[in-house]
Amino acid sequence: MSQRNPRLLLLIESPDLGGILKLALAEFELDLHAEPDSAADAFRRRTFDLAIVDLAFGGRPEGLGSIRDWRAAGADLPIIAISGLPKPSLGVESLDAGADDYLRKPFHHEELLVRIRKLLARGGRGADVRKAGGVLLGRSLFMFGGATVTPDLVVRFPDGAEERIRPKQHGILQMFAERAGGLVLKDELVKRVWGSDASDAGHSVNEYVSTLRRLFIRHKIDFNRHVASEPKAGWRIGAAATGAAGETEA
Repeated sequence: MSQRNPRLLLLIESPDLGGILKLALAEFELDLHAEPDSAADAFRRRTFDLAIVDLAFGGRPEGLGSIRDWRAAGADLPIIAISGLPKPSLGVESLDAGADDYLRKPFHHEELLVRIRKLLARGGRGADVRKAGGVLLGRSLFMFGGATVTPDLVVRFPDGAEERIRPKQHGILQMFAERAGGLVLKDELVKRVWGSDASDAGHSVNEYVSTLRRLFIRHKIDFNRHVASEPKAGWRIGAAATGAAGETEA
């Protein structure tokens, strides 16, 4: 079986530039998007080897937000930022947002190809990032409520038991863990975990959280201590939610 061509995610507002890059990068499998939301949904649903983000949207560097969002969601793929905006600090800002490389327009297409090939050869930040059910699972374990959550969709409880969970339950716990000590807005969580299906999520997110609550309670963990409902907003996550079993807040 022949090896597939590397798959690249392109977030390019300009149809002209998008068309030029489709020709210049013909050796790759390309997924081209002109809107950040569309690219974010593709990023959530598929696995990519590298992304190219044009920072300029409507004359503003809105592409920086996409890079930050993808990194916050656990993306480990290499990202190349490009821009023709007259702002000298954009190179530093893009790298600070999480890009691996920056090219200022205009540039020679061969230079872009060389940089793509080098990043692909390097393997990015983590070539073994996994995705299931449209949810990025990452590569690392994380703690929540004294339990250990693995990228293999298993929760290991302090009582020694292990339980399998669904990808969306993993995504919910991951976001709760990231926001320990803060507020998780329902709309934000639904958008991240359900993506383009957010409009169809309905009360599903509440049902998923209720199922997680029952699961943790079954293993003698007071889920309500770590996750408190905020009416019409979302959930308030306790500061000790990501601590090991037995730890208490100071």
